[in-house]
Amino acid sequence: MGEQPCYTLINFPTDSDPHNEMQLKLDLEKGDIKKKIEALKKVISIILSGEKIPGLLMIIIRFVLPLQDHTIKKLLLIFWEIVPKTTPDGKLMQEMILVCDAYRKDLQHPNEFLRGSTLRFLCKLKEPELLEPLMPTIRACLEHRHSYVRRNAVLAIFTIYRNFEFLIPDAPELVGAFLEGEQDMSCKRNAFLMLLHADQERALAYLAERLDHVHAFGDILQLVIVELIYKVCHANPSERSRFIRTVYGLLNAPSAAVRYEAAGTLVTLSCAPAAVKVRHRQTKMMMSSSSTDHINGTT
Repeated sequence: MGEQPCYTLINFPTDSDPHNEMQLKLDLEKGDIKKKIEALKKVISIILSGEKIPGLLMIIIRFVLPLQDHTIKKLLLIFWEIVPKTTPDGKLMQEMILVCDAYRKDLQHPNEFLRGSTLRFLCKLKEPELLEPLMPTIRACLEHRHSYVRRNAVLAIFTIYRNFEFLIPDAPELVGAFLEGEQDMSCKRNAFLMLLHADQERALAYLAERLDHVHAFGDILQLVIVELIYKVCHANPSERSRFIRTVYGLLNAPSAAVRYEAAGTLVTLSCAPAAVKVRHRQTKMMMSSSSTDHINGTT
């Protein structure tokens, strides 16, 4: 059996008492919120240590999953991430159908943090059977009023498309349309990043219509644009003349990170001595800034 991927690091005390399964069942079933939280933390610790406690799965589904406490909601996201979801023969456990329904409700929850956190969690799921019933709800989150939900919806769609393209084959078109109408810069950045990796031609078409306005974009989007320009020009040197003016313009961006990346890309676009000097100057400025930050942080 291959090693399982690790997504979350959790620090648990090593001197904790041995667990009592009967007491855990009692606390999860009949305890107050505080006891349920502590019991759920112990269950997570037990699973992470490699032990199996299948008898607690239905207890958690029946008596913990319906609760609306935010701490429990956060702990459950960790629990569902690490708990085995399939039988020894590789089939999805029947109990996970109930969990899937709970995911759907959380994706429709009025609290934007809960929606966004659930979308981030779905990026870690490797079971397409769990994701498939949720796809309409995930798509609907692209239209949520809060940017935190929208940008995490883009991430979820990107990850699902990359891992299970058959679940959302129209993802590039969907995200491309989203990008056209989106105003929030963090959402635009995530959408453009997806197109960069999933449909480079669509990303280029979007950029080509806005080359004269790149200087007005936020730095997080500008960094992705520089990455795209670098990839395109590295693969097709004939495109250099198309983008060199844009890269020169980003040398005056307010963000030092954007200026540095633009200078590095400029060297790949042009071998002129002026370009090399710009790159050298930006490198010195970045090193000077890093040294100043280090001194300020240690004094």
